[in-house]
Amino acid sequence: MAKQRIYSDEQLRDAVARSNSWRGALRALGLVATSAGAMRSVRARADRLGIAYEHFSTPRGYSDDRLRSAVAAANDWDGVAEELHLEGASALVTARGHASRLRFDATHLSNAPPAEEQEATPRLVNLARAGSLLAAGWYTMCGWEVSWPLEPCRYDLIASGAAGIRRVQVKTTTTREGQSWKVYLSSAGHDRRTYGADEVDDFFVIDGALHYYLIPLIDVGGLHAIHLSAYERYRLNTHADE
Repeated sequence: MAKQRIYSDEQLRDAVARSNSWRGALRALGLVATSAGAMRSVRARADRLGIAYEHFSTPRGYSDDRLRSAVAAANDWDGVAEELHLEGASALVTARGHASRLRFDATHLSNAPPAEEQEATPRLVNLARAGSLLAAGWYTMCGWEVSWPLEPCRYDLIASGAAGIRRVQVKTTTTREGQSWKVYLSSAGHDRRTYGADEVDDFFVIDGALHYYLIPLIDVGGLHAIHLSAYERYRLNTHADE
């Protein structure tokens, strides 16, 4: 037996019009805002009634409809990531979770390429995830020792070598502005915060062309973002000597 709705169609129209998200609409209707089942039911009812909700905002950076279109058009999950401009494995995992929760048909998606295309290919969508590993590899190739913090810190790794002990924050970018790569040096999220001298010593930056830069904090302190074309003098040599 179907569960009886506790709200009228007119209350639903009003709740959607006055809210900025599905959770807000659920709260306005007196429903549990974190209930995926309630969210699906309310959205399905809104769709049947033709109630517009394009004004709903989302911290994910893409709407449910855009996610639905990306899933329908792509051949694999990497294609979904490219369509939605997702960076990092965690963002893709989140998108897959939303698609599953919203019951989007993703049975046609696969990340297993055909046999003739199974050669591993680096993808920029994975750059943020690989950044710290690439930085650690460069330091190791230079003969430095690398340590990782046991608990979350404002730095990503510690490099110990000829210049002493350096606390290193790793940043990656795939964003172009004009002829330059733009990289954010502040912490991610809605409340971006710059780094202080008591937190890190250097920024190890990797751009979308896989060029490496080692920029001392003292030269970029207080800046939220920089264009790397102005910091070419800090670009690193990636060619190994014999």
